[in-house]
Amino acid sequence: MNKELCTLLEEMPVGVQEVSMQGFPLLLVKQRWGELAIARQGAQVLHYRPAGAAPVLWLSDCLKPAPAPLRGGIPVCWPWFAAHPSDASQPFHGVARTALWDISIARNTDTSLSLDVRPCDTLLEGVEVSVEVNADASALQVLLHTHNGTGTPLELTEALHSYLAVSDVSEVTLEGLQGCSYRDKLRQNAEYHQHGILAMTESTDRIYFHDSVTLLNDTGLNRCLGIAKSGSGSTVVWNPGAAAKDIVDIGLAQQPGFVCVEAANTFLNNVQLQPGQHHSMGTTLSIME
Repeated sequence: MNKELCTLLEEMPVGVQEVSMQGFPLLLVKQRWGELAIARQGAQVLHYRPAGAAPVLWLSDCLKPAPAPLRGGIPVCWPWFAAHPSDASQPFHGVARTALWDISIARNTDTSLSLDVRPCDTLLEGVEVSVEVNADASALQVLLHTHNGTGTPLELTEALHSYLAVSDVSEVTLEGLQGCSYRDKLRQNAEYHQHGILAMTESTDRIYFHDSVTLLNDTGLNRCLGIAKSGSGSTVVWNPGAAAKDIVDIGLAQQPGFVCVEAANTFLNNVQLQPGQHHSMGTTLSIME
């Protein structure tokens, strides 16, 4: 967890504050139900902690300077996931994650929070995109909404690239992927079958054909995190393992602290929107009893 963000939240009173952290404008919320931090860059939720619990999201302690993409939290990958399908000059994971967004508070009480987040400028001509954030003491929900207002069909890929905080990635397991086929991005997208519960024992970058709930069991934190989703046909699981030494905003010291379990629609199941059609994809993170 990013030490500077922790300090900002510890020192602030109950309520809402707009702050700048290393050049990134943030909105911080602290209430009886818990804490949330979201960046205007990328509409990116950086921190969620229900009262009395450990943080659910991981954020790098060595961020690249703004306006580089923020490493951690829940990056919004839109309107494409990974590399652009036809133009290598375009930014990895789309234009949404480095754009500036306006954050409107729809509800803020001592029991829950709702935010409506919309880009300051048009990201894709004729296409409306927004992010909805709902949080309380039991769950964090992030929804990515897309409306095709053009006169032509729209094809998109997308992801909510959740970095989940763990005690040690080598000690956690993921349930719910058993029986699913997956493409292994570290093995030329070869297709395999998941037999049994997934343990993260090595560098992992997989796209699962999966549209339901995943459970993250973390004995070190003594908790089980439920990862539900909607409007998503792929679940991406990623941790760089030893390759983290070459990722400047992760490094080997931070690599054990997270695993990405992402609601996505990848090249395996891209979204086809006809003129006038709407699509929503969401992820919900909840601490299970």
